[in-house]
Amino acid sequence: MFSLIDSVRSLLNSVFSYSSQMKSRLAAMQTSGFTMEHVLMLTSLAAILLLVFIAIKISRNADRREREIHQRNSVQTSHRQIKMLNDKLQKLEELNRSYLHLVTNISHVVKKINAKQSLEEIVFIFSHLVRNIVETDTVEFYVFDQPNNLLKRIPIRGGKGKALPTCPMGRGLVGRAASDEVITTRDYFNRQQGSVASDDENLWMAAPIIYEKRLLGVIAIGKPKLSDGANHLLRIIAEISGVALYNQLFLTDAKQKADTDPLTGLYNRRYFHQIARKYVEKAITDQTPISVFLFDIDNFKHYNDSNGHEEGDKLLMELSQLVQDYTRKTSVVARYGGEEFIVLLPGISAAEAFKYAERLREAIATHPFPHRENQPFEFLSISGGIASFPDHERSIQGVIRLADEALYRAKEAGRNRVTVHNSSLTSERERAAASFIDDSEDTLPDPSLRVIQ
Repeated sequence: MFSLIDSVRSLLNSVFSYSSQMKSRLAAMQTSGFTMEHVLMLTSLAAILLLVFIAIKISRNADRREREIHQRNSVQTSHRQIKMLNDKLQKLEELNRSYLHLVTNISHVVKKINAKQSLEEIVFIFSHLVRNIVETDTVEFYVFDQPNNLLKRIPIRGGKGKALPTCPMGRGLVGRAASDEVITTRDYFNRQQGSVASDDENLWMAAPIIYEKRLLGVIAIGKPKLSDGANHLLRIIAEISGVALYNQLFLTDAKQKADTDPLTGLYNRRYFHQIARKYVEKAITDQTPISVFLFDIDNFKHYNDSNGHEEGDKLLMELSQLVQDYTRKTSVVARYGGEEFIVLLPGISAAEAFKYAERLREAIATHPFPHRENQPFEFLSISGGIASFPDHERSIQGVIRLADEALYRAKEAGRNRVTVHNSSLTSERERAAASFIDDSEDTLPDPSLRVIQ
């Protein structure tokens, strides 16, 4: 701009100088015979030529200025494009590192999963993987509870952020991802939801966990450091966790079916012996007692014959629930035979076990079981025996055998009673015979062979 003004100023100075010269020349020309008209014509022509020259000069300066501005804008645009390309390149490098980290760690994760069968441990492994790969501080893991049609959150060690214990299907970001069975971002959810507030505003993305077209759960994360490609990484992790979660649920279900009685839902005889050995090991270390209460239903054959086997099955289920309600959670309740049940009471002496057994017997006797008035006592009764470790025997199998003998004596004494093992009633011959019995589950008395009911 300043160069253009300088040029105009220089031209005006030239015009003034030329005008002075023209005055002197005009005086000389008048003396030489030129008229005023000739002088005006020459002056106009000179002025026109001067204006043309000035216009050309201004146009050239403007074109040069425009080229300079265009070049400067081009350079700035190039710098912005270079910066954008550098940012994209940096994000691609970070994404590539994340993929590389995932590939290099996946075998280690699979090994750890195969070594762990607990759902909480599997969830912790995958949440740790998500934090490292996607780089976020908030990870929430939900398991689908199909009977109740909701998602249950599994607590994660070291987890941050607000989280709900349960989430109904279709509600919030987590529920929407589960119901739609697609990865759902916060932006997409807000556009679909409108201005309605959500309880999981701290979450940025949720991915459904699906295996064999079966919804197993949802992984939800907070805002990640690397947003580009986070959905692809989370999808891969969700697919891998789907396999692990399905195997865990399948194994848990199979193990539960193997360890429990299908009718009553109580532990079965085989599992009872497995867990009893562990309790005995702990009792030896802690130097604490363990008592066993073995009982069966009096005159159960009469109940079945009078009311039918279907009613007998209902009775067993209702009684099993009653026993669980009257037994503390640290004890182990199992169905030991057809109508026979056994309760393992860790840390309980024989005297304390007797008090518990009597309360349970009275509760069963007063409970309004169907058809109880048709029983010989006009109510449902049980007979049971109690023995304790280590006071009565030094092995859990021996304790169960003594409890079974006490149960037999309760039957002989008239039923509807609980008997505690009395070592003075055990003959020397019984002791000698017991020493030759193999201390294993297969040598224990079979309750189906008992005659007295």
